Amino acid sequence: MYKHILIPIDGSDMSTDAARRALDFAKIHGARATVLYVLTDSAVAAGLGKSTRDEAARTEMAQGFLRPIGALARQAGVEAECFYVESDSPADEIVETARKRGCDLIHMASHARRGVVELLLGSVTADVLKRTSIPVLVVR
Repeated sequence: MYKHILIPIDGSDMSTDAARRALDFAKIHGARATVLYVLTDSAVAAGLGKSTRDEAARTEMAQGFLRPIGALARQAGVEAECFYVESDSPADEIVETARKRGCDLIHMASHARRGVVELLLGSVTADVLKRTSIPVLVVR
């Protein structure tokens, strides 16, 4: 049914668990996966303790989240490309990546963060749902 699944991650335990489930889902469907991490300035500040322009540190931070998911994909026997982009708009990057790469499903975690809709889904997840026509599977 699905052939190319976008798996956005944010480095949280919930996101990693959702990625694990997404890879299992991909294996069942014989789909390949694209794993995306959106590196934001706030993630850099939280992860590195300060904002930095050091490209190597930023890359290592992003790869630190992507490597374990890549290993999970290899263990599951799922073809996966893992990469990151830098942006302060994760939802826009998720939607645009899914569109550009021809993904037919976005499989992502839900985070309870703010507001009424966001309380149930998470702000980035809610924004993705508002902005895409590609099916989105939300894992709680």
